Amino acid sequence: MAREGIRYYTNRSVRKRGKQDGRDWVWGPFCLSRKPKQSDPPNDQEEPTEFEKELLRGANENLSRISQKWSDIDKKLYKNCRDAEDKYKRAKSAVDRESGEHKVALENYETTKADFYKQPMTHMSKTLFWLLFVIITGAEFAFNALVFNVFGQSQIHTYLMAAGVIVGIPVFSDFIGRKLRMENKSKTTLGMMIGVALITVIGLAVIAILREKFFEAYKIVDALGIRWSANNIVFTFFIVNICLFGAIVVIAYEAGNKNPSEYKRAKRELEEAERKLEEEAGDLKEAAEELANARIEFNKAHSERIHEFEKIKYKAEEERDIWIGLVQLYRSSNMAARKEKTKPLSFYRDLEGLILIPESLQKLDCNSCCYEEERR
Repeated sequence: MAREGIRYYTNRSVRKRGKQDGRDWVWGPFCLSRKPKQSDPPNDQEEPTEFEKELLRGANENLSRISQKWSDIDKKLYKNCRDAEDKYKRAKSAVDRESGEHKVALENYETTKADFYKQPMTHMSKTLFWLLFVIITGAEFAFNALVFNVFGQSQIHTYLMAAGVIVGIPVFSDFIGRKLRMENKSKTTLGMMIGVALITVIGLAVIAILREKFFEAYKIVDALGIRWSANNIVFTFFIVNICLFGAIVVIAYEAGNKNPSEYKRAKRELEEAERKLEEEAGDLKEAAEELANARIEFNKAHSERIHEFEKIKYKAEEERDIWIGLVQLYRSSNMAARKEKTKPLSFYRDLEGLILIPESLQKLDCNSCCYEEERR
């Protein structure tokens, strides 16, 4: 039976041909007599017989076709493997790059963190400061609103006056307290502190005097039956506001920093370093995930190529074994038919060297592929 120019032989046909070639006779006309002939091959012949050459040619041509089939299939497999390898290398380079940038960001974070904690810290936390600030400011508002309301002013005027006081006193006292905390104060800063303190005291004194005039004009103290004089009431009003002013100065001083500009700088740099570190950590994580996915694709492409290669290689080995078996069957049948059992020289030739697996199917070509190296 012929297929693609190659004959495929049955064991029966090969055995028959071996016997025919090994005999020293042939049948005459109508198989009535035998005619002598030379056994093929002669004992001293080193070259294979024509039929054995035909078998060897068929074997090698079949193996060449299998090799060509592998070459055709491997074009796509090789490309897929190379593409996956390139993607893996890019992903690995990205991880190495991101690891370096993350290391730099971490070192910068540690440096800025150390610098931040070298800065003089405040004596009071921000949370406690704002809690006390709100309490004192609320108390100040309530006290002034009560005083203004009790002594006969309208509700709108009462809240406007109280609001003015609780805006001015906390703002000015906070400014003074924080500036007092600073180590290096310029003459301008000292002048501003003195000016703000004077404005606050004078402002409270003016409000107190206006209160006194208001009380005297409308005889409010007498009308309410209060035993204190207007002067005493106004002085008490003034002292309470001064005490509230001083309280906020104290907590602002405790919450202030000796070198606020350096503290803010160090804090800003620490926050920026922390943000950068988080950003680089995210980039590194993303790059690591990309590397893991690229590794999976690389493994898959490599495994598919190896699997297909092994399958075709096994087919080639199986094909070679079939043809070697046919040649061996031919030789054994030839020897069985020989009158003289002397083995011809050509039958000593090793079939393993006559029927070879094509080089492309002996070992998978993975030159310059980093797969095995990366697995170590």
